[in-house]
Amino acid sequence: MASKPDSGVLLSSTRQLTPEKGQATSPATKDDPVLRYRKTPVFLLAIYLPTLIVPWVLICIMTKRPLGGPSYYDQSGAHSTDNLAGVVIAQLFKSINAVLVVPIISALLAHAAIVYATRRRHDQKLNVQQVFALADKGWSNYLLLWSARSRGKSSLFLWLGALLVFLGAILQPLISVLVTFEEIAATSCLDIPVNGCSKYGPMVVGYDPEPADMPIVQRDLVLQDVLGHLVTVSDIEPQPNLWPIIKPGSSSSIAGYLTPPNRRIFESYADRIGLYPDGFFVTALDNGTNTGVLREHAIRLNSSVHCEHISDSDFPSPCPGGRPLEIHIERRGLTLGVCAPGNASQFPFTPSRHRQDIAEELYIRKEEPYSLAQVRSNFTVRCTASTSRGYFELGNEKNNYVYGPLLDRWPDPDDIATNFNDYRSLEADYARPTEEDPSTSQLSYMLPEQQWIGSPFEDGIDETASTPGPLMVSAEVLFGNYSFLQFITDNTTALTSKQAFAAVCEHGSIPFSQVATFDTIGERPSLYCFDIPHQLSGGHDDDWYDEDLVSVVTSHARIFNDTDVAEYALTMSMYFANRAVLTKTVLGQNPVGQREIYASPGTTTTRPTMATASLVVITVLMFLQVLGLIILAWFIYSMPTWAAAFDAMEVARIGKALPDSDLPPLGPVTLEDEMRLTKVDGLIGRNDLANVESKVGDGNAEMPSGRVQLALGGQGLISRKL
Repeated sequence: MASKPDSGVLLSSTRQLTPEKGQATSPATKDDPVLRYRKTPVFLLAIYLPTLIVPWVLICIMTKRPLGGPSYYDQSGAHSTDNLAGVVIAQLFKSINAVLVVPIISALLAHAAIVYATRRRHDQKLNVQQVFALADKGWSNYLLLWSARSRGKSSLFLWLGALLVFLGAILQPLISVLVTFEEIAATSCLDIPVNGCSKYGPMVVGYDPEPADMPIVQRDLVLQDVLGHLVTVSDIEPQPNLWPIIKPGSSSSIAGYLTPPNRRIFESYADRIGLYPDGFFVTALDNGTNTGVLREHAIRLNSSVHCEHISDSDFPSPCPGGRPLEIHIERRGLTLGVCAPGNASQFPFTPSRHRQDIAEELYIRKEEPYSLAQVRSNFTVRCTASTSRGYFELGNEKNNYVYGPLLDRWPDPDDIATNFNDYRSLEADYARPTEEDPSTSQLSYMLPEQQWIGSPFEDGIDETASTPGPLMVSAEVLFGNYSFLQFITDNTTALTSKQAFAAVCEHGSIPFSQVATFDTIGERPSLYCFDIPHQLSGGHDDDWYDEDLVSVVTSHARIFNDTDVAEYALTMSMYFANRAVLTKTVLGQNPVGQREIYASPGTTTTRPTMATASLVVITVLMFLQVLGLIILAWFIYSMPTWAAAFDAMEVARIGKALPDSDLPPLGPVTLEDEMRLTKVDGLIGRNDLANVESKVGDGNAEMPSGRVQLALGGQGLISRKL
C-alpha cells in the first residue's frame, strides 16, 4: 500500500488500467485497440447543429422577406408570401433544440473530459478529485459548481464546460423572449390591380388626373367653381382635399397625421395658429387616402404666397404679360387698381410628370377719400405666389401609411414596373405611366356646360381657353368679371346706383363672408348688405346707395392692406383654384379614361420581428456556442482515447487503481476525505515501466501501438501517433 506523502505532493500511483500480460481478457476486447477515435461525437453534432442553426437562419430571413419571394411588398405579386412552412419548421427545430441542448452538449463534454484527463504534456496537472467532478458532469450540476473551489473540484475544463452549457441553455428562451411573431399584410397576386389572380381585384378609392388632360379643362368651369367656394367657405370647415405638408423631423408630422379634423381646416395653417407651419398641398383624392399594400403615386399642387407693401411708383403700368389681368375702378373718390401679369388664358405647366415650379405676381393699389373711412388707408401691395406641381407616394403598408414628399422626378420605367402599382386608364390599355404620356381623353366634351360670364380682355377669349395659375385665377375671381365688382365697372354703368347695390348684395357673391379671421380687419363687405330688403325699401336717394356701394368695394379691398390677412385670403383662394383644376379634370375624363387609384388590404402572413440589438445579441451568442462546439469537436479528435466517457465502469476502474488509503470507505464522505483525493494524480498516461518490461521479456520486440498499457498517474504521454 502506498504511503501518504507530504501535503501538496501528488502521488505517482501507476496502477494499470489495462490488463497485464497473461491476465485474462474478454473476447470482445481482446482484439480492440486500447486507444481509438469515437464516432459518437460526430453523430451528436450532426443532429444538434441543424436544430440550432436552421431555425435562426429561417427567422433572420423571414424578418426581411418571405421565404418564397424577395420582399413582403413585391409589387409584381409573382412570388409567394406564405411563411407558414418556415414558421412551423423554425418552431419545431427550436423545440427540438431546447430539449437536446443540455444532454447533447453534456455528452460531448463527457467525451472531451476523457481527453482532458489524459496526459498530453509533461507539465499537465489534474487530480483525482477534479477527475471525479468531471465524471459527475459537474458542468451541468449547479450545486457542484457552487462548492467546486472550496472542495478542490474546480478545473478550467469544468468552468468552460459550464459556460458552454449555460450558453446553450439560455439561447432558446432568449429567442422566445426577444423574437415575436406577428401577422402582417403582404402583397400577393390577389392584390395586383392589373393581371392579378383575383377575380375581383383591389378596390378603387379614387381617381387621379392625367397631366396631359389638365390643360383641356375649361377655364370658365374652374373660375365658377372657385367663386362658388369662396362665397361659402369657412376657415374652420374641413376641406376634404387639403393635405398637410409633412417634412422629415417636423414636430407636427405625427399630429398632422393623427388628427384629421385639425389638418383639414384652413385655420390650422394660419400664422396666428401655427399648427402646421410647413403649409399644405392639394390632390384630387380625399385627405388620408392610402393604398394598403399597394404602392401608387398621385399628383399634387401646393401654393404659397407672400405679400408686402411697396411704394406707389412700383405698381406696374401698363400691366405686363401676354394677356394680363388689369382692373381699374374709380368711383366717388375711390381708386382701385389690380394688375396680375402673365397670360390668363394659358395653362402654366407642361404634360411632364416631373416636378414643375411656377411663380406669379399680383399688384393691388387702393386710394380712398377720408369720407370713406375714419382713418385713411391707402396702400399698394405686391403678392408673390409660388406653385409646385408633381407627384408623391400615397400612404401604404411599406411607408407605414405616412405619405411621401414631393418627388423631383417621376420614377424611371424599370422602377415603376418593379416597385409600384401605378397604371394608366383602361382607354390607355392600363399601360404603365411614363415621364410624359399623351392625352387619351375627350375631356372638353365630357364636362357639363356652365354659364359663360364673358371675357375680361379686349381681344376676347373663347370659353375653351386653358386655366392659368392659381394666383391669376384668384385675381379674376376676387377682382375681375367673376367677382361682384363687375356691377360697378364701366360696362355696367347703365345700372343705377340702387340697382347696382341690389345686384351686389343679392347676386354679387361676396367672398370670405363666413371667414371668422376677417373679423379683425374692420367692417366686412357683407355687413353693408345686412337686411337688404329693408334698405331697398327705405326711400333713400341714389346718392345714398352709391356711397354704400363704394363702401362695399372699399371694405373688400381693405382685406389686402393687412399682409397677413391678404396671404391668408389668397391661400384659401389658391387652394380652391388648384382643387378645381384637379377635380374638374377627373370629372371631365370619360369613365374609361380615368386613372384609377387602387387599395388592397393585402394577404395575411406571419413574420418574425425583433430589434436590431436583439439580432446582434442572439447572433453573437449563437456564434460563440457554435465556435465552442467546433473547438470541442477538434479537442475530442485531437488524439485517440481509451474510453468514450467517464461512465460508471471507467470511474470504477480509476477507483480500483487508487491505493486503499486514498479512497474513502462507504458512508459519509468528509471534507478531509475529499481533500486527500486532491493530492492524487488523476491523469491517465502510458505505463512506461510496464512497456519497458514487456519489451525485455519479449526479446526487445516492440509492443503493438494498439496494445499500449495505461495507468492512473502514468507519466508516458499519449498522442495522435499512438
